[in-house]
Amino acid sequence: MGVSLWPSHRLDSSLFPVAFYGHATSVSPRWVECFFVSHWAVKDPRDIAFLATEYPWVALDLLHLPLNYLPGLPEKTPRFTLGMTMESGNQRVARKREIRTRAPTACQTCRLRKTRCDNTRPICSYCAVQGVECNYPETSPQQNQLGFDPVNPSNQEVLQRLNHIAGLLEDIKTSEGSTSSNRSLSSLKEGFFELAVQNTSPLAESLSGTNPPSSSTASIDDRGTDHDPRILYMASSGENMLRWPIFSKVITEAEKHIRSFLLDSLDTQPRSMQSPRQVGIGNFVDEIPRLCRKYFLLCHRRNPIVDLDNLDRYAKEVTVQGLGWDGPSCQVLLACALASCTSSKFVPLAEDMPANLDGLQAPPMSDANLDLAETYFHAAKQRFGFLHTSPTDIQCFLLAGSYHRHAIRPLQAWFCYQQASCRLEVRLRSLCRERWTADDNYHNLESRLYWSCIQAEHEMQSELPLWNSGLESLGYSDPFPKFPSRNSSSSYDHMDEDQDFAIRPGFELDGTEEERGWKFYIGSICNRRTTNEIVSDMWRQGEKGWTKDIPHLLRKTLSAENVVTSWYKPPKSPNMKGLSTQTANSFKRYQISIAGIQSAQDNPDLRFFFRGRYHMALERIYRPAFYLAMHYKGMPTFIKNNHQVWVEVFDLAQKAIDNCIILIPSYWYQFRHEWIWNVVRASFACAVHILGAVLYQVEAARDPGTWQVRIPPNWAPLVRLSIRTLRHWSAESTDLELMGSILERMYQGTCRLANVRPDIHLI
Repeated sequence: MGVSLWPSHRLDSSLFPVAFYGHATSVSPRWVECFFVSHWAVKDPRDIAFLATEYPWVALDLLHLPLNYLPGLPEKTPRFTLGMTMESGNQRVARKREIRTRAPTACQTCRLRKTRCDNTRPICSYCAVQGVECNYPETSPQQNQLGFDPVNPSNQEVLQRLNHIAGLLEDIKTSEGSTSSNRSLSSLKEGFFELAVQNTSPLAESLSGTNPPSSSTASIDDRGTDHDPRILYMASSGENMLRWPIFSKVITEAEKHIRSFLLDSLDTQPRSMQSPRQVGIGNFVDEIPRLCRKYFLLCHRRNPIVDLDNLDRYAKEVTVQGLGWDGPSCQVLLACALASCTSSKFVPLAEDMPANLDGLQAPPMSDANLDLAETYFHAAKQRFGFLHTSPTDIQCFLLAGSYHRHAIRPLQAWFCYQQASCRLEVRLRSLCRERWTADDNYHNLESRLYWSCIQAEHEMQSELPLWNSGLESLGYSDPFPKFPSRNSSSSYDHMDEDQDFAIRPGFELDGTEEERGWKFYIGSICNRRTTNEIVSDMWRQGEKGWTKDIPHLLRKTLSAENVVTSWYKPPKSPNMKGLSTQTANSFKRYQISIAGIQSAQDNPDLRFFFRGRYHMALERIYRPAFYLAMHYKGMPTFIKNNHQVWVEVFDLAQKAIDNCIILIPSYWYQFRHEWIWNVVRASFACAVHILGAVLYQVEAARDPGTWQVRIPPNWAPLVRLSIRTLRHWSAESTDLELMGSILERMYQGTCRLANVRPDIHLI
């Protein structure tokens, strides 16, 4: 807003306007001249001091006017002479221009409280009364820290001594064997999660400037290392492999810090999923007997969670009386949902790898009806609120988790498994359990529920870095459940011939279907527990621990290879010399249960699953040796000189490559089953193995004297087939889509370094 002036300044607006200093109103130079002549009659420049004394705002304005508009002054008078003339003309102006002493600065406490501080040093009155620390800005630790001079010789000496002390402490920690588990946990945090947590999104382009994670969350994961999911996750996931230095040229900095493709993609906008059909479930009640039979043949024998006698009785009651809002009706609906989403026309791929991988056909068209499966599952989900802690209710949550895994919704499956485990823990701790322990059938059902929950958590924890429910630490010591004795044959044992889903010739085996599925059930539990204990023991100290004692790692790897091979081919007794006592004892206990599990009479699809689990276990066992081989050039010289050790390392690395060559085609030729998400993720890890071997060989070819690996001639079609696998299932899960895009970029970067055409159009 302008300053109001008297009317004498309202002159010709065409004159050049001049703004008084500090005012928004413009005045003409002619008005300035009239102002001085008519009011103060300025004749001598020294009279300006009078103006500065009585009218300081006018003096300030004069200093900012052109000198040729000030009357009485020569045109070429320097501007600074005005100030000198003013100071010499009046001493009061000089006193006003003296440098003021700065006001006392309040302490930090009083500044935060916005109260007056008496500025008493070293402690003000308020801080002395309250007993708090009193800091002034000029003496705060932050400014002292900013004033640190690293060039100062004395400071350098202090830093050297501190580094020496830190080195001594590290040596002490290394020598203490009792703290090995704590060191392994800290190395895992430094090696993967604590560094990766700085990146909040896998799509971030830059990680510079991110803040370190807060230490307040450290206590969340301070639960010991016996069942630490991060150890198993690092040993099984492909995310950890992206941080290996061998891939630094083909991935971005943000991709190195991906913790979990699934967890990091939660913030991604989900796809518009088609809602389940809102059709009255009463229209499908007549289909329940047929779907329950299909569930028995296709799903139950791979995962015998439910009791078939009870399921048969529940299905008959629902058919006659209609659906209720209880556990039995919920179990029948879940069985129908699983039967509807499972294919009955799958023929396993032959063990011989086809020659043309780019021309490998997709699995046969599935007869699964996902829309119908969602309808049954939606009806069952409406009954979850009525479930409690009965065996039937716990089985419902296990079946729901199995269905979510069929639909590639792993987090939803994890939530259902946690519900089942928590409710089973409540039941195991309850007093009503004591009344049923004498009943062998009930005790066997309880054991089956326990091992089913443990198996489900182990299957998921290999791909998710989440803590389990703690059910395994309850001290439940019962062995594997026995094959359930049934008083009468179920109606499912006598299948009608006029079914609309075909059973392949040669599919039938000697004995009942439940006995055949029992082999796979016990064998899967044994394989998963044995593999998890083996890889957790090998990965307990992380990548850094392998270089400290490579011979010890090789002994563990060879012993683990013998154990897994003995599980797959049981005639030979395994050599468990290099394994921990816990792992060796557990395998001895499991070996009794799986005797004769792999026989010539087993049907092809169960043998297909067994073979896949065997090769998947070998991939995780060989991974530490593969890591050492790929980073041979970065090893210290004294480690490189041990020729015999590196002969064994590269032999195991070659086995890892050959094993991945077998797995990738098998992972492509799959149908929708409970482990499909794990299989697709394993295909990504195998492709990363192949790319790592190619990148190493590109560098090793330049130095003929270094160790070499044998790259498969069709390595590019193998990686392209893995990309096809990820693309095929990516429409159902955003994490698989992210994995496919990253693998494709890695493949193109590797082809560029190896001077190979990527031929992306063949995918």
